[in-house]
Amino acid sequence: TVGLDAWIEEQLAPDQIDDREVALRVRRFDTLSMDSSIVFGTREDTAIRELQQATLLRAVYSKRQLYEVMVEFWSDHFSISSLKGECAWLKTIDDRETIRPHALGSFGDLLWASMRSPAMLIYLDNQENHAGSPNENYARELMELHTLGVTAGYTQRDVQEVARCLTGWSVDARLRRGQFRFFAEQHDDGAKSVLGASIPAGGGAGDAERVFDLLMNHPATPGFIAAKLVRRLVSDDPPAALDPQAPDREGD
Repeated sequence: TVGLDAWIEEQLAPDQIDDREVALRVRRFDTLSMDSSIVFGTREDTAIRELQQATLLRAVYSKRQLYEVMVEFWSDHFSISSLKGECAWLKTIDDRETIRPHALGSFGDLLWASMRSPAMLIYLDNQENHAGSPNENYARELMELHTLGVTAGYTQRDVQEVARCLTGWSVDARLRRGQFRFFAEQHDDGAKSVLGASIPAGGGAGDAERVFDLLMNHPATPGFIAAKLVRRLVSDDPPAALDPQAPDREGD
């Protein structure tokens, strides 16, 4: 045995771990490597089944155990059902291009990738979020489940304003089917106010970038994410010293 400390250090550098055995096991699943230009040509049930089987094989056989635990954690955090619309195909791309590249990396990089994930945008209806007819579903989940947490003190007005910032932040349904696209003509380009911060008119796609910055820099975000990580990696009922949201840690 290498000892606990050495094992943890090894697991924190998954790229240095030889995982060819599991790579060979999942190589037979063609849909895992397909991009949106061809994946829609496969059967819906095939795309769903191959991702499920690959996920199970990786969890059982991979030597990169911590990495696969974090892939599972972030897949749950940024949850997408394969049973909704084109997510049957796009969830495979989300797994490959959003979750797996960032599973042990920067939360900011992962959040930004998720905000541009076609699977996420379709699952939470942002392709239906247009100027004059906003859809608040993604905006609400982005704040409640992905970053701030439900107790962070944001308001319904904040949800509405974030939705306005994300109008036109969508997915191409034509020539580049299944790829992220910003539709300027669908964007509400008026002035907005999110979490007390003013967003000037005329920002275009930059409005979503401003939302990203506000959520990443909000003091509630690190506590919410850290609390979820502690509950996953330590205990469902962690000691107060490890729980950033414990009552006696407030103000620390």
